[in-house]
Amino acid sequence: MNLRTFLPPLPIPVSAPPEPGERARELPEPGLEPGRPAVVAFLRHTGCPFAEATARRLRDAAAEHPELQWVAVSHAPTVATARWRDAIGGLGEVRLLIDEDRIDYATWGLGRSSLTHFMGRRSLGEVARLARQGIRNRHPDGTRWQQAGTFAVDAGGVVRWRHLPEHAGELPDLGAAAAALA
Repeated sequence: MNLRTFLPPLPIPVSAPPEPGERARELPEPGLEPGRPAVVAFLRHTGCPFAEATARRLRDAAAEHPELQWVAVSHAPTVATARWRDAIGGLGEVRLLIDEDRIDYATWGLGRSSLTHFMGRRSLGEVARLARQGIRNRHPDGTRWQQAGTFAVDAGGVVRWRHLPEHAGELPDLGAAAAALA
Protein backbone atom coordinates (compact mmCIF):
# COMPACT_ATOMS: atom_id res chain seq x y z
CA MET A 1 0.00 0.00 0.00
CA ASN A 2 1.23 3.48 -0.84
CA LEU A 3 0.97 5.25 2.51
CA ARG A 4 1.93 8.58 0.89
CA THR A 5 -1.61 8.74 -0.51
CA PHE A 6 -2.78 9.43 3.08
CA LEU A 7 -0.56 12.51 3.45
CA PRO A 8 -2.35 15.78 2.65
CA PRO A 9 -0.82 17.39 -0.45
CA LEU A 10 0.53 20.90 -0.30
CA PRO A 11 -2.28 23.38 -0.78
CA ILE A 12 -2.52 25.13 -4.13
CA PRO A 13 -4.78 28.07 -5.03
CA VAL A 14 -8.25 26.80 -5.99
CA SER A 15 -10.74 28.78 -8.07
CA ALA A 16 -14.48 28.68 -7.50
CA PRO A 17 -15.99 25.84 -9.56
CA PRO A 18 -17.78 26.97 -12.72
CA GLU A 19 -21.51 27.33 -12.29
CA PRO A 20 -23.92 26.09 -14.94
CA GLY A 21 -24.08 28.84 -17.56
CA GLU A 22 -20.40 29.78 -17.14
CA ARG A 23 -17.58 29.00 -19.56
CA ALA A 24 -15.71 25.76 -19.00
CA ARG A 25 -12.11 25.93 -17.88
CA GLU A 26 -9.02 24.61 -19.68
CA LEU A 27 -8.12 20.93 -19.49
CA PRO A 28 -4.82 19.08 -19.79
CA GLU A 29 -3.65 18.49 -23.36
CA PRO A 30 -5.21 17.62 -25.72
CA GLY A 31 -8.28 19.05 -23.98
CA LEU A 32 -11.76 18.85 -25.47
CA GLU A 33 -12.59 18.36 -29.11
CA PRO A 34 -13.97 21.76 -30.24
CA GLY A 35 -17.63 22.00 -31.17
CA ARG A 36 -18.66 18.74 -29.51
CA PRO A 37 -20.44 18.47 -26.13
CA ALA A 38 -18.61 16.62 -23.38
CA VAL A 39 -18.91 15.12 -19.94
CA VAL A 40 -15.71 15.64 -17.95
CA ALA A 41 -15.10 13.67 -14.76
CA PHE A 42 -12.20 14.59 -12.50
CA LEU A 43 -11.43 11.37 -10.65
CA ARG A 44 -10.24 10.68 -7.14
CA HIS A 45 -6.92 8.84 -6.85
CA THR A 46 -6.27 5.73 -8.91
CA GLY A 47 -7.00 2.67 -6.83
CA CYS A 48 -9.98 4.37 -5.17
CA PRO A 49 -13.19 2.33 -5.42
CA PHE A 50 -15.12 5.53 -6.15
CA ALA A 51 -12.80 6.39 -9.04
CA GLU A 52 -13.25 2.86 -10.38
CA ALA A 53 -17.04 2.98 -10.05
CA THR A 54 -17.10 6.36 -11.80
CA ALA A 55 -14.79 5.11 -14.57
CA ARG A 56 -16.96 2.05 -15.16
CA ARG A 57 -20.05 4.25 -15.35
CA LEU A 58 -18.26 6.60 -17.76
CA ARG A 59 -17.33 3.65 -19.98
CA ASP A 60 -20.97 2.49 -20.06
CA ALA A 61 -22.31 6.00 -20.66
CA ALA A 62 -19.85 6.55 -23.52
CA ALA A 63 -21.17 3.41 -25.21
CA GLU A 64 -24.75 4.59 -24.69
CA HIS A 65 -24.13 8.19 -25.82
CA PRO A 66 -21.43 8.14 -28.53
CA GLU A 67 -22.49 11.60 -29.71
CA LEU A 68 -20.84 13.05 -26.58
CA GLN A 69 -17.19 13.23 -25.62
CA TRP A 70 -16.49 11.37 -22.38
CA VAL A 71 -13.35 12.50 -20.60
CA ALA A 72 -11.77 11.30 -17.34
CA VAL A 73 -9.02 13.32 -15.66
CA SER A 74 -6.52 11.61 -13.34
CA HIS A 75 -3.96 13.24 -11.07
CA ALA A 76 -1.88 10.06 -10.73
CA PRO A 77 1.26 9.71 -12.86
CA THR A 78 0.75 8.47 -16.43
CA VAL A 79 2.20 4.98 -15.85
CA ALA A 80 0.20 4.42 -12.64
CA THR A 81 -2.97 5.67 -14.34
CA ALA A 82 -2.43 3.35 -17.33
CA ARG A 83 -1.82 0.39 -15.00
CA TRP A 84 -5.02 1.22 -13.09
CA ARG A 85 -7.02 1.72 -16.31
CA ASP A 86 -5.95 -1.72 -17.54
CA ALA A 87 -6.69 -3.33 -14.15
CA ILE A 88 -10.30 -2.11 -14.22
CA GLY A 89 -10.89 -3.43 -17.73
CA GLY A 90 -10.12 -0.31 -19.74
CA LEU A 91 -12.17 2.78 -20.42
CA GLY A 92 -13.63 2.04 -23.85
CA GLU A 93 -14.31 5.32 -25.64
CA VAL A 94 -13.51 7.49 -22.61
CA ARG A 95 -10.46 9.71 -23.17
CA LEU A 96 -8.07 9.87 -20.26
CA LEU A 97 -6.19 13.08 -19.46
CA ILE A 98 -3.44 13.46 -16.86
CA ASP A 99 -3.15 16.41 -14.44
CA GLU A 100 -0.42 15.20 -12.12
CA ASP A 101 0.15 18.64 -10.57
CA ARG A 102 -3.62 19.03 -9.96
CA ILE A 103 -3.54 22.49 -11.57
CA ASP A 104 -6.57 21.81 -13.77
CA TYR A 105 -8.42 20.27 -10.83
CA ALA A 106 -7.84 23.54 -8.95
CA THR A 107 -8.87 25.65 -11.97
CA TRP A 108 -12.17 23.76 -12.04
CA GLY A 109 -12.65 24.42 -8.30
CA LEU A 110 -11.63 20.98 -7.05
CA GLY A 111 -9.21 21.28 -4.18
CA ARG A 112 -8.12 19.35 -1.16
CA SER A 113 -10.91 17.67 0.77
CA SER A 114 -11.16 16.89 4.48
CA LEU A 115 -10.52 13.62 6.29
CA THR A 116 -14.26 13.18 6.86
CA HIS A 117 -14.86 13.64 3.11
CA PHE A 118 -13.14 10.33 2.32
CA MET A 119 -13.07 8.56 5.71
CA GLY A 120 -16.44 9.65 7.06
CA ARG A 121 -19.39 7.35 7.80
CA ARG A 122 -21.15 7.97 4.45
CA SER A 123 -18.01 7.32 2.39
CA LEU A 124 -17.10 4.19 4.34
CA GLY A 125 -20.66 2.92 3.91
CA GLU A 126 -20.30 3.37 0.16
CA VAL A 127 -16.93 1.56 0.22
CA ALA A 128 -18.73 -1.41 1.80
CA ARG A 129 -21.54 -1.27 -0.78
CA LEU A 130 -19.06 -1.21 -3.68
CA ALA A 131 -17.05 -4.06 -2.12
CA ARG A 132 -20.19 -6.21 -2.24
CA GLN A 133 -20.28 -5.44 -6.00
CA GLY A 134 -16.66 -6.52 -6.38
CA ILE A 135 -15.13 -3.04 -6.49
CA ARG A 136 -12.42 -2.75 -3.86
CA ASN A 137 -9.39 -0.62 -3.11
CA ARG A 138 -6.54 -1.31 -5.50
CA HIS A 139 -2.94 -0.17 -5.30
CA PRO A 140 -3.41 3.60 -4.83
CA ASP A 141 -1.53 6.40 -6.51
CA GLY A 142 -2.15 10.12 -6.29
CA THR A 143 -3.74 11.56 -3.14
CA ARG A 144 -6.81 10.48 -1.23
CA TRP A 145 -7.37 14.13 -0.32
CA GLN A 146 -8.21 15.28 -3.88
CA GLN A 147 -11.84 16.20 -4.50
CA ALA A 148 -13.64 14.76 -7.49
CA GLY A 149 -16.15 16.57 -9.69
CA THR A 150 -18.06 16.03 -12.93
CA PHE A 151 -19.19 18.62 -15.47
CA ALA A 152 -21.34 18.58 -18.62
CA VAL A 153 -20.02 21.07 -21.20
CA ASP A 154 -22.01 22.01 -24.30
CA ALA A 155 -20.61 22.34 -27.84
CA GLY A 156 -20.00 26.05 -27.24
CA GLY A 157 -17.83 25.40 -24.17
CA VAL A 158 -20.43 26.36 -21.54
CA VAL A 159 -21.01 24.28 -18.40
CA ARG A 160 -24.62 23.04 -18.38
CA TRP A 161 -24.50 20.69 -15.37
CA ARG A 162 -22.14 19.85 -12.55
CA HIS A 163 -21.77 17.42 -9.69
CA LEU A 164 -19.64 18.34 -6.69
CA PRO A 165 -19.91 15.44 -4.23
CA GLU A 166 -20.61 16.13 -0.57
CA HIS A 167 -18.54 13.07 0.34
CA ALA A 168 -16.18 10.81 -1.62
CA GLY A 169 -18.77 8.07 -2.06
CA GLU A 170 -21.35 10.31 -3.74
CA LEU A 171 -21.01 9.37 -7.42
CA PRO A 172 -22.22 11.53 -10.33
CA ASP A 173 -25.49 10.84 -12.17
CA LEU A 174 -24.11 10.50 -15.70
CA GLY A 175 -27.60 10.14 -17.15
CA ALA A 176 -28.42 13.60 -15.82
CA ALA A 177 -25.14 14.91 -17.27
CA ALA A 178 -25.99 13.51 -20.71
CA ALA A 179 -29.58 14.83 -20.47
CA ALA A 180 -28.25 18.34 -19.73
CA LEU A 181 -26.52 18.24 -23.13
CA ALA A 182 -29.52 16.94 -25.12
